[in-house]
Amino acid sequence: MRKISIIMCAALTLVALYSCSHSETIWVTIEDCSDLDPAESFIPYSVNNSVMSQEAIMKCSLPGGGTVEEAARDEDTKTTSTNGAGLIRAMVSMIDSKEIISYSGCYKSEDEDGNPIRVSGRISIPAKGRISRIMLVSHYTIGHNSEAPSNEVTIESMFAARGFAVVQADYVGYGQTSDRVHPYLCDKVTARNVIDMYYASLPFLKKIRRTPDHDDIFLMGFSQGGAVTMSVAQEFEASHPDVKIRLTMAGGGPYDICATYDKLIENDFTDYPCAIPMIIQGMDYGNDLNLDYSDYFLPRMVENLDEWINSKRYTMGDITQLIGSKKVSSIMTPDAMDKTSPKMTKLYNAMLDNSVIGKMMPRCPIYLFHSLDDTVVPYVNAYNIMEMLEMQDCNVMYNFGHYGPHQIATLRFFLSCDNLLRDFGDIQ
Repeated sequence: MRKISIIMCAALTLVALYSCSHSETIWVTIEDCSDLDPAESFIPYSVNNSVMSQEAIMKCSLPGGGTVEEAARDEDTKTTSTNGAGLIRAMVSMIDSKEIISYSGCYKSEDEDGNPIRVSGRISIPAKGRISRIMLVSHYTIGHNSEAPSNEVTIESMFAARGFAVVQADYVGYGQTSDRVHPYLCDKVTARNVIDMYYASLPFLKKIRRTPDHDDIFLMGFSQGGAVTMSVAQEFEASHPDVKIRLTMAGGGPYDICATYDKLIENDFTDYPCAIPMIIQGMDYGNDLNLDYSDYFLPRMVENLDEWINSKRYTMGDITQLIGSKKVSSIMTPDAMDKTSPKMTKLYNAMLDNSVIGKMMPRCPIYLFHSLDDTVVPYVNAYNIMEMLEMQDCNVMYNFGHYGPHQIATLRFFLSCDNLLRDFGDIQ
C-alpha cells in the first residue's frame, strides 16, 4: 500500500459552492482530490490527525450525553458489578498512542421524502499501514450537533487504530443538515444515508490510495445505531447483493419501536425522556402523519420542542435537565399514554413500519448484544428480535447479560466487538 500522498498543512483548496439542505456550504477539497465527482464520491472538507490515547477516549461522547469519563465516574460511585474505569483501561490498552486520520466531508444521499440532498459524515483510517476492511458504523442517538460524527472524533473511531476504515454518516438532521428535523428511527432514510456513505467512501479511499485489502465489510452500531445497522443489513441483502457483509454487530437497539414505546409507557420512566418526543416527531416527519403535537405532548413540551430538540444545541443529558423529570407522564398526554386511544392508531402503524421486527432477517453472520439492566432500550427488543432470528434460522451469536446501564453497556459492547474481531482474525 503506497504511503498517503496528501499534504495536511495548507492543502485545503476552494473548489465549488453547493446547496446543502436549506443552507449553503463552502466546499473545499484536499490536494489530489479535486477531480472527485461530488455526485458519486465523498468530498472531504477537513482533515484531523488524532492520537488515540486515554485522554482522547475519555473525551468521547456517549449515548444520552456526557463523556466516557463522566459515565465511568458515575458508574463507579454505585454499588454494582460494573467497573467503568476497568472498561476504559481495557479500551485504552487496545489503541494507546496509535495515530489515525479522520476526514469530514459530504456526499449525495436522500432525505425522508426521497429528495436528493447532500449530507455529511466522517471517514477515519489508520495513519500508517494497511487497511483490512471497511467498518460501516451507524451512530447512536445524539442531541447536540457537536456530537455528530463529522464534528468530533467518535469513540467508534478507535477501530481505525485497529486497521479499519471507519465510515460514519451523520444522518439527515445533523452535521451539514442540522437545520432540518432528524427523522428519528425512520429506518428507510437513515439506512439510505448509511448505505450511500459506504458507496461514496469507495472512490475517495481509492483516490487517496488507501483501498482496503478486502471487499467484504463489517457493520456496527449501538442503541439507535444498533437498529439502523440491522436495517442497513436488511437493505444491503435485499437491494445490494454486490456487497458482502462479513459480520453485523448490533448492540442495545430499539428493533421493535412499538414494544419500546409500550414498555416506557408501562413503566412511566425512562433515563432519556427526550427519546419519546423524538420517536413521535421522527415518525411524523418520516411518514407524513401530520400530527397535532398537542394530542401527544403536554403544553410545556409542545412549547419547547423546537428549542430543546430541534435546535441541536443541547445534549440528551441537557434536555433531561430541562424537562426536569424522567417520568413519561410528565411530558406526554393521557392519550399518548394509552395505546388503545384512537390518537395512537396511525402512530403505532408508523412505528411498526419502521421497526426491524416483522421483516426478513439478514442472512449474514450477526452478533447481537444487550444489557439486561438497560432502562433506556428495554431488553424486550433483544428478546423479540432473537425470536425472529431463530424463526428464520439465521446465523447469530447472542451476548445478553447484566452489563450495566445503557452508557456503560456501550463501552462493554465495543470491547466485546474488538474481541470478536480478533477471533475472526481481523485484529492481530
